[in-house]
Amino acid sequence: MAESGISYQDASDPGIDEVNSVGKTVIICLGNRYLKDDGLAIQVADELNERSLGGNVLLDVCQTMDLSLLGRHRHASKIIVVDAMKGGAPPGTISKWTIARREAPLTALPGLHGMELHDLFDLASEAGLLTCPVTIIGVEPKDCRVGEGLSAELMGAVPSVIAEVERELGR
Repeated sequence: MAESGISYQDASDPGIDEVNSVGKTVIICLGNRYLKDDGLAIQVADELNERSLGGNVLLDVCQTMDLSLLGRHRHASKIIVVDAMKGGAPPGTISKWTIARREAPLTALPGLHGMELHDLFDLASEAGLLTCPVTIIGVEPKDCRVGEGLSAELMGAVPSVIAEVERELGR
């Protein structure tokens, strides 16, 4: 843990549980530093870990998003997800979405072997695992092949992503 007061934990750590995030803002950074641009969120997490964001922020770094991750953070006051997300925009394009609770009940299950991020939030909301506001900050990747290091476009987007996270934190 850096002196900033951020708990920097890997989701695979068996010591992390829902008690860690009670009342906190949780920043979930999804990615794999060994798949080039998919490591964007890891780079963001590394840089956020060096900043003083306060003790009410939990930084959770994971390779994948699943319902157990949302369940662990169901008592958070807010969740911010950072991820490299393909959507067809030019590489380095930053998109931001706010997830709202479903108005109507979920009437059909998504295919469980190919769930999209929004499917996870729908299921979590329906199951009562998602009770706080969620913001997703996605960045269009250029190259997610095996290898290390971000493309110039994604490395250039890192400061803007950090600025977006800080705005979400009210700074």
